[in-house]
Amino acid sequence: MMDDTPVKASWFYMDESEKIKLNWFLFEYACTLYSHIKRSNTVALNRWKSRRSNKQLAEFSAYLAKRMRQSVYDMLESRTDVIVGDEEYICDYCHGNTHEENDAIMDVAEDAWGELLEICSACATHCISERDEYCTMFDEMETT
Repeated sequence: MMDDTPVKASWFYMDESEKIKLNWFLFEYACTLYSHIKRSNTVALNRWKSRRSNKQLAEFSAYLAKRMRQSVYDMLESRTDVIVGDEEYICDYCHGNTHEENDAIMDVAEDAWGELLEICSACATHCISERDEYCTMFDEMETT
């Protein structure tokens, strides 16, 4: 999934105790989102991307992925039955966006989410069901 994105795994943990599978899942989501943003050719998203560097797009992808953490927990703990993404998350980070740009971002965020869940359904790592378990993949990335 991490096909040469500038998203850094180290952005998803501060110390060893945060190297958990849920944070790996969020890192994977950020990478997937970044990829979807880069591939999108909608007018609104192209306009939005033109004002940002690849690094800024990666930082935004990581921000939005981390912002989804509580929503993921709420769904897993049966507080809600869906993952909730909100335009407010985007507005908090990108104050000058138009509503059209925010909608375009929400669309690619939803597409990236669906793609990641499809991939995860066949993955043996079990990042969601074992979300609080230590994730060795963070360590493996540091050594490669």
